[in-house]
Amino acid sequence: IEQAYSPALVAALCDELEAMRPVYAQLQKDAGIYEEAKNTYHNTIATCPTQLQLFDPFPFHDFLELYFGGRYILSTCGCTFIEPHTHVHTQNIHRDSRSHHPGERTLLNMLIMLDDSTEENGATWILEGSQKTPDKPSEDEFFNKAIRATGKAGDVLFFDANIWHCSGQNKSDRVRRIITPMLSKPYFKQGFDLPRALGYDLTYRISDQLRQILGYNARTPSTLEEFYKTRDKRFYKCDQG
Repeated sequence: IEQAYSPALVAALCDELEAMRPVYAQLQKDAGIYEEAKNTYHNTIATCPTQLQLFDPFPFHDFLELYFGGRYILSTCGCTFIEPHTHVHTQNIHRDSRSHHPGERTLLNMLIMLDDSTEENGATWILEGSQKTPDKPSEDEFFNKAIRATGKAGDVLFFDANIWHCSGQNKSDRVRRIITPMLSKPYFKQGFDLPRALGYDLTYRISDQLRQILGYNARTPSTLEEFYKTRDKRFYKCDQG
C-alpha cells in the first residue's frame, strides 16, 4: 500500500527510534546477546509512544477485520536497522510463524518502510507461495525465485507469517529502517504483554479501536477475583473469538 503514512509521522518515528538505540544496545549487552541481536529492536511500541499513532487511526482496520474474519490484536511491534555492509540476523532466511498452519489466517506480517527500500539498500526478499510448505527452502532455491519488496518511505506491505523471507544486504551508504508489526487473532498469546507493559490504566485514555488492537480486550485473568466479573468488565471479551 503506497504512502500509507505521512512524511511527518515517518520522520518523527525515525527520530524517536534513533534516540532509543543506545538503550536497546545496553539491554542487549547486559543480557549477553548483543552480537546476535544488534540493530534489531523488539517491542518498540512500549518504548516509543509515537508508534501508537500508526494504529490510531488505523487505515487498515476494515481490511484486517475482513482478513481475520473478525477481531484482531497486535502481537508484537519491533524495528530493524539494516546498516550498510553490516550483517543483521533478519538477513537469514526465516518465517515469523514458528509453526506451520497453511490456510489459517492466524498471524500476519506488516512491514512499514521508514526509508525508500531498493535492491541496493537491502529491500526484503520474499518467496511467493512459500506459505504453503513447511520446509525451509535452500539458499539457491530461495534467491533464484524470491522477489524484492521495494517501495517508498511510508509504504506498507502485508504478507502471510508462514512466508519465507529475509532482509537483503545493504550495499548503499545509508541505513534502511523498517518497523515490523505482527497482527494475530485475539486468542493467540501476544509475543509481548502490551497491556501490562503500557499500563492497565491506559485503557481509559485511548480509543475503542486502539484498546482492541493493543489487546486490552483479550487479557488473561490471574486471580479468581479477576475472573469473576460482569460481562462488561471481563478481561477476555466475548467477541474476541
